[in-house]
Parts: sequence; C-alpha cells; structure tokens
Amino acid sequence: MKRIISILLILFINQIFAQKYILLDSLKTKFKEYTLKTKELYGIDKKITIYNVFSSSNSIILFTVLPQYEAKIYKKENTDYEKLANIIGTTKIEKKKKEDVNWEKIDYDKIRDKVKEVWNIESDMMSEWGWDITPEKKTFEYRVVKKIGKDYYAAKNCLTEAFSIENPKYPIITPYGTINIVENKVAIKEMLETFKKQYPKDVFPLDIWEKSQSRGGGGVYTVRNYLSKEYKIKNDNAYQFWTLDSWWNMHGDNHHRGIDRFVYIPEKGIVGGSYDFYFRDPRGFRIADTVLWQNIINEKVMIAEELK
Repeated sequence: MKRIISILLILFINQIFAQKYILLDSLKTKFKEYTLKTKELYGIDKKITIYNVFSSSNSIILFTVLPQYEAKIYKKENTDYEKLANIIGTTKIEKKKKEDVNWEKIDYDKIRDKVKEVWNIESDMMSEWGWDITPEKKTFEYRVVKKIGKDYYAAKNCLTEAFSIENPKYPIITPYGTINIVENKVAIKEMLETFKKQYPKDVFPLDIWEKSQSRGGGGVYTVRNYLSKEYKIKNDNAYQFWTLDSWWNMHGDNHHRGIDRFVYIPEKGIVGGSYDFYFRDPRGFRIADTVLWQNIINEKVMIAEELK
C-alpha cells in the first residue's frame, strides 16, 4: 500500500512540475474567445470557453476550458438509459452558485518561470518535415491564464489542440488536423453505411458500444477530419467537421479525440463543437452512451453564444 501511495504521489508531483501556462494578455498573436453552453447537448448546465489563437494565417492553436467535474453527485442505482436518452441527461446535478468555477486564482510570481509562448506549442507539433499534428499531441499540459484587475486566474481543465487551415483538392488527401473547406462532404451516417458494407466484421471507429480499439483500426482506415456540411450562422458561411477516430480506452481517458466535431468560420475560427470524450469519462459527468451515440450519429454540436 505504501508503495502504491508513493507512486501516486510521484506522478502527482511530476504533473504539477510539468504544468505550463499561457498568459492570454501577453499573446503577440490575435485570438478570439467564444462561449459554449452544454445543456442542450449533454443535459447538464455547464459552460465551456474556447480560445482560437491564430498563430499564423493558416494555423490555429485551440485552447478549451472545460467545466470542472463535481464530486459525489451521481446516484448509484440502476438507470433506464432509454428513458435517459429521451430527456437528454444522466443524473441530477447539484447546482453550485459559484462564479468562475472553471478558473482558480493563482500567484503569478510562483508560475512566472513556467509561462510559455505559442511558439512553444507549435514546436511540439513540428517534425523535421514540418507540421506533424497527431491525436496524441492533444494535451492538458498547458493552462491558459487571464488577468482580471490585478489578479491572475488559471483554467483548471484546459485542453490544447492544433489545426492547420489548407484547401487541397481531390485527389490530394487532407491530413489529420487540417481544416479543408473545399473537400468533398461526407456525413457520419454515410461513412457508417460505407464502412459496414466494406468491413462487415470490423467495428465502426466511432462506435461506443464495443471494446476499445487501436488507432487506425489496424490499417483499415486513416485517422482524419472530414467536412460534413455547410450552412449559415447569421451572415457567415459555417463549415462543420467530424473526426474519424476510435475510442482507444472504452472505459477511461480518451482526450486524444479532443473536439471531435467542430464548426469553423473563416476569420472567426472554431466557433462550435462537441467534447464527447470529456462528458463520457467515468471519472466525471458520465453521460449515458445512449445520449452520446445520438449526438454522434446526428452530428450534434454546440454553437458559440456570441453568434446566436
């Protein structure tokens, strides 16, 4: 038991020292901030804040401040998931009247030497061949920090992802992590039907009912983002994407999935999306698979409150 505690303590300490910070007020590149409400998609009343940092004209570093998990709020009893899916929820969540629960006040002097620049993140995404964006590089290693008055606040749960913006046309295949608004559109339902016909014995990558799967399904498919649809959000053309990738850990962490469906508007950045991995995680909100599958197959997303 002592050995286990020691190992856990070492891992915890390593995580603390590995934590890095991005100070929003000191960014030399422009960014756009949007607010997503989770109620309609996940049945719980929480807020997500996303920051699009345009590190160049064709790249976005996306910071997502995810809602804090709440402890001891789930009923331990048999659940009628069919009924649950109809009401779009799982269990009753206790509401806490508390502002900025997703942020915590920090002493800036204590983290000063751990403050990084956007180029540090970009360097993590690079190889000798250039951009090398992969699912494994999505990380909770960075925490965005905002200054309010004289005080500094750090996000408690901040996911960092990188996207490239390019528009190659067929037959050039768009690589993973690339936002391509001119490629052929493919809906998830179309891919499901095609996949089942060609590989009837294999598990569809987005399937949440089966066992954990390896990346790429053993070479059957390539992990990438697909353009699904185009529509108007007020006067802007919006482009919705989804990610062909599996659940690597069926009953644990799947943060490699990141913002698995997202909406992009040129000049505005990523303005909406979904974070199924986070709300499905058994350590947190544990949204029912019945609900999540309907979100996935129908490509449901949250849209920025600022654009409604």
